[in-house]
Amino acid sequence: MMRVLIILLVLLGNAFVAFCQADTVGHHVDTITNPESVYNSELPHDLKPYKDSVRLAPNEIPKKLLHRLTHNKRYDGWEENGVYLDKNTGVYMLYIASDSLMIKYGLDEYGKVVTYTSFVKR
Repeated sequence: MMRVLIILLVLLGNAFVAFCQADTVGHHVDTITNPESVYNSELPHDLKPYKDSVRLAPNEIPKKLLHRLTHNKRYDGWEENGVYLDKNTGVYMLYIASDSLMIKYGLDEYGKVVTYTSFVKR
């Protein structure tokens, strides 16, 4: 009985080690391409718009979204960078600069936040 228990513990120990292997794939942040990484690291007006995004004129912004932007202090300064529409997803992108931080909001046509990212400006 003791021998069976020892063999079982050894097998379980080996199985545990087998499933706890280290990741052998090297991930170097510098080599991973992210199509938005360069675009998002600077103010949008410093770069050409993302190929699937278009900057909207104020009269092209849906009324409910525009109402939310103008009546919510969180979005103060949105006029500087404008509103971009991602044609593929239908998400309205908004960039707000705050000191050294850039905040990127993804909003629907009603002004509800669907994505949120912040990053340090270069």
